[in-house]
Amino acid sequence: MKSVLVILMTLFVNHLMVNAQVDKRVEIENSINPRINPELIDRFFLEVHKGSPYKMDADRKKSYLEQLSRISIVYSPYVENIHHPLLSSIDRMDKYNKDIDYSLNDFKPEEFNFIKYGFNFYLPYSQMIRVDNNDYLIVIKAYKVK
Repeated sequence: MKSVLVILMTLFVNHLMVNAQVDKRVEIENSINPRINPELIDRFFLEVHKGSPYKMDADRKKSYLEQLSRISIVYSPYVENIHHPLLSSIDRMDKYNKDIDYSLNDFKPEEFNFIKYGFNFYLPYSQMIRVDNNDYLIVIKAYKVK
């Protein structure tokens, strides 16, 4: 009876240790390769189109979600590279809202509003854009015609 109890306790402790390791791995992966929160799409849209006649509709949201599915933000220690344009060099979408904050001092990958920038999502090759003065690259995967 004691041996069965010892075996059950050992299995339980091992289970807890494995779960803790999985949780730690997920935490590390999320810090290295954070994802933009798709639930923020409506807020992103409103920030850019404030004062415009445009409204969010199902087709527009589907298009933004498709674009978002091809964006990765990757942790990459800062190194100058002429092949990675800076985010500040990308066109700004401030036609309707001139008060958009483009500051990158407190860059939060999970809250990055990709709609604020004029990224070309329809290139046949992938792109990498360096976030100014940060340890992140924005990777936009190539567009594949369906």
